[in-house]
Amino acid sequence: MAKIFGIGNVTLDIINEVQHYPERDSEQRALSQRVRVGGNVANTLTVLRQFDHQCQLGASVGVDTDGERIMEGLQAADIGLDYLKRPEQGHTPTSYITLDRETGARTIVHHRELPEYDLLAFLKAEHELNQFDWMHFEARAMEETNGMLALARGVARDQPVSLEVEKDRDLLDQVWDIPDIIFFSKHFAQQRGFAEPRAFLEQAHRWAPQAQLVLGWGDQGAFGFFPQNKEPLQHQPPSRKLDVIDSIGAGDTLTAGFIHARLQQMDHRSALAFAVELAERKLEQIGFARLGPADPQNEPDLLCRLDELKPIDALGVYNDDNNNGIPDTIVVNTQGQLSAFANICPHNGSPLSQTPRGFLADESRAELRCQWHDARFTTGSGYCTAGPCQGKHLTAVPIVVKNKRIYRQKA
Repeated sequence: MAKIFGIGNVTLDIINEVQHYPERDSEQRALSQRVRVGGNVANTLTVLRQFDHQCQLGASVGVDTDGERIMEGLQAADIGLDYLKRPEQGHTPTSYITLDRETGARTIVHHRELPEYDLLAFLKAEHELNQFDWMHFEARAMEETNGMLALARGVARDQPVSLEVEKDRDLLDQVWDIPDIIFFSKHFAQQRGFAEPRAFLEQAHRWAPQAQLVLGWGDQGAFGFFPQNKEPLQHQPPSRKLDVIDSIGAGDTLTAGFIHARLQQMDHRSALAFAVELAERKLEQIGFARLGPADPQNEPDLLCRLDELKPIDALGVYNDDNNNGIPDTIVVNTQGQLSAFANICPHNGSPLSQTPRGFLADESRAELRCQWHDARFTTGSGYCTAGPCQGKHLTAVPIVVKNKRIYRQKA
């Protein structure tokens, strides 16, 4: 698959789910709380990685406790970290998100005091840029972004250079002539005074006549302007009425879907349709897990593909959309011997790990570990060999393998 370099922001998201958005000066108990890696480009790469693309992130991550949690999350998502900037001063960016269960809408309070990713950090990758098949930028700190875009444009042969524009920023109008593809948000279009997507795209085409334009527009789906087409303006409406559960990162998923589809040589209309369908799936689930091809909607018992597992591996997978973003099943591979267990420690009922990775005590040894109280379990039977629940077993999950895919076996 393709090598993709994404440059932008990464945050620690603290998500409080509430029954309805709280009124001013009121108190309300959260239905759940989740902590995970966020940020536009990081979310986009998280989705693209599920389609087997090799992804590198260029972003600024602090050396504080929250920064280390981000590093663990990115490593668990198997995103490359070779070109990160790690400032020693400043708190890692944090987003406090209130998610309204009734509507799926979210309200974000963002805090950052960390220096932005800049041209100097990007220069560390200068001699490796031509190895990437796609370079994708988030429009931030535009003086620095302008320099990075210009450098990428200068070294790119035929690799696409894309830009995501979520909100208006100073000096943004200086970069329109650089990207091949620009992803716009509805919020940005409205900031520029447009209430209708077609009029906005016609104007944006005047700013960037060389670029393919993609615009998400909420419950109207997505619009595109592709100047090389006979009919450049296109609209992909939603495929159905959605039961929106979690809107966080839906736009980032739309971006990932279009990038993947174009890398697969889909035409523009098909790519737009694919991106909208992928964003719809994101809206109807919590988090970003299992959006890739290993999770077709018509296979609810699918756990993962065989090729997702290393020779010695333990992967947390999601079969329950209401599990607060925590894997509910552990799929284990021990040199070709497969097993699966519920992600529940017999000691006190807590998950062994809250992320898809982190179950193995040692990557070279076939032994599971509970992160909370260090209980150890065999990978074959789930027997606890050490810790507070020694002598007990993890709950086994029956599985069956078909066509190189692992399924939960029906009773």
